[in-house]
Amino acid sequence: MHAPALIFGACLSLLATVLLIYAIDLHPRNDFYREAWPAYRLLLQGHFLGFLRSGPPYIGSLLLRAPFALLAGALGASARGVYIATAIPCMLAPSVLAGYIAGGASTDPAAASNDPAAASPRRGVRPVDLFMLTPPALMTIVGGHPEDALGGVLCVASVLLACRGSSRAAGLFLALAVINKSWALVAVPLVLALMPADRRLSGFTTLVLVAGAVMLPVTALRLSSGASMGGTLGDQAYGVFEPTQLLWWLGPSSWFVREAHILLVLVAWLLSGAWWWLRVHGRSARPAVRQALAALAVVLLVRCALDPWDNVYYMAPFMLAVTVLEDPPGFPTLTWLCVAASLIIVPPYGFLHSLGDAAQAATYSVFALATIAWLGRLAFATSGPSPTLGYAASEGSGA
Repeated sequence: MHAPALIFGACLSLLATVLLIYAIDLHPRNDFYREAWPAYRLLLQGHFLGFLRSGPPYIGSLLLRAPFALLAGALGASARGVYIATAIPCMLAPSVLAGYIAGGASTDPAAASNDPAAASPRRGVRPVDLFMLTPPALMTIVGGHPEDALGGVLCVASVLLACRGSSRAAGLFLALAVINKSWALVAVPLVLALMPADRRLSGFTTLVLVAGAVMLPVTALRLSSGASMGGTLGDQAYGVFEPTQLLWWLGPSSWFVREAHILLVLVAWLLSGAWWWLRVHGRSARPAVRQALAALAVVLLVRCALDPWDNVYYMAPFMLAVTVLEDPPGFPTLTWLCVAASLIIVPPYGFLHSLGDAAQAATYSVFALATIAWLGRLAFATSGPSPTLGYAASEGSGA
């Protein structure tokens, strides 16, 4: 772990969180106050079962952050204070990842033998250190969903750990991502494919046991209280239909739109299966971490592009994967292109909104499909292993 990178990123994250929450009146349009705060209020009053029953579909994330809410409540914090307390672990997670990446170069003996510069942590500010200043990451705070930034970190970490051969750790981080929010299911087949074959079962077992131990009792409790399966798992898309998604052309009443949350998981799994078969299966060398991160970025963008509720903060996990993919050397061109595109195209009341929904939908479709194709070209490349990043594990057999 590289302490300077961790401290630098943590200071930026905390500063951005406090400034946004205190400088902007978020209450009228912030989902935390409408969705999470009523459940946390019951928790602070000692009604744990009521907290589990009344929480939003992403109740797992609230449960993971419940200790921070309890600490804030014990100190007499208001709703805003509880929001800050529960947002802090989500906002610190990218800085922890940045510190791990910056200090992890020396863990790659193959890279160190070929490049002496890889034997020690890189100096200077890196793109991933500044992730919390990107608009999609900031919008997770404004929108009341900092857990999306946490989910992105957990998914990226699980991919990096799987590339290193740490299957149980990868399974644990992926289980936490699924508990945090169900959209992380899109990354499950990809992470399993990256695990060494002889350790895949242990990674899968860890994933199932940890996620099941938390979510199965919670889901059973919520169903027993009269909640619907769709409302409990968040697997159906009703009420919101933004033009910035690929299913806009089918219309809001389409079956594909109604079942989009299931459809996007299935599409991501099919893409991961195709990637495993063409890039991993039967090859003597394991895929480079760049291919793995590119594949993760593809499935995370598919999650955004096929969700009728698509919003700017949905892009945060995808942006994090791209930022880590483009970690030094070189200027992070793709990262900043995606940042610019997300600001121009995705906001429902932004510049393109004045041109009409069809124009905004067409522009988003071009952006999403072109980006998926670009990243897919890197992810599916079979001409040979791509250069690994400094923190990549040594390439071995057994994929």
